[in-house]
Amino acid sequence: MTIENNKKWKELLPVISELSLLVSALCDFEDSLSIAASKDAQEEINALVTEAQPTLLRFKGLEKKREKLQKELGLAPTSLSALLKEIPEEEREEWAEKIEALEKNLNRFINSKENADRILQVRLSDISLQLEGKPEVTNFRDRRV
Repeated sequence: MTIENNKKWKELLPVISELSLLVSALCDFEDSLSIAASKDAQEEINALVTEAQPTLLRFKGLEKKREKLQKELGLAPTSLSALLKEIPEEEREEWAEKIEALEKNLNRFINSKENADRILQVRLSDISLQLEGKPEVTNFRDRRV
């Protein structure tokens, strides 16, 4: 491994770690957004969206940096598990922990996003009924929220 590649590997590890933390924060945001949407708390939704913007921007910046580093290492596009196979043996255990944490947070994010989408669909259905002049159904509550 060249010195330049070794440097890139060392740059990539903290990027993976921070991405994991940011995805976890975005999961918390999606969960809070779901709860606010289920309560039809518009002001709370607006505050949450405003509060999440810096996290989203940081996430996008780090994701671009990750893609750039992986491309420079000749590993783009590739899955996280495929990336782990390319890591030098002596560093693989440390990387495995970081990659596992990121994968866990990504799966959590997918679930949080699906819950938020489901609640938003219910809200959109309510709005559609109101626009059609039909009475709003208020007895529904998603048991997963």
